[in-house]
Amino acid sequence: MTDDKLDAHNEVKSRFFGKSATRTVIQLIIASIIVGAIFSFLGLGPQEFWRGIFDGVKDLLSAIGESFGEIALNLATYLVIGAAVVVPIWLVARLLSSRK
Repeated sequence: MTDDKLDAHNEVKSRFFGKSATRTVIQLIIASIIVGAIFSFLGLGPQEFWRGIFDGVKDLLSAIGESFGEIALNLATYLVIGAAVVVPIWLVARLLSSRK
């Protein structure tokens, strides 16, 4: 690899992971273990957690106003459905592109 390509690779890597990729991965692992333990203790799973968040937002938007709440709820629903597909694909593409 030339110096320019190596510098570009290192810049992309540091933008994605921060200063240290290993440290970032270790922090994510530790945080995941802690959150997983708390969720298990509470008898929650990720689906229940996110459903509660979205139901709370839905209730809040409904309280703001019926028509505005309906429009915002529809937009939020489209956003969540789209993000559930787009974000994982983007993450995988980002991970794969950072390896080049």
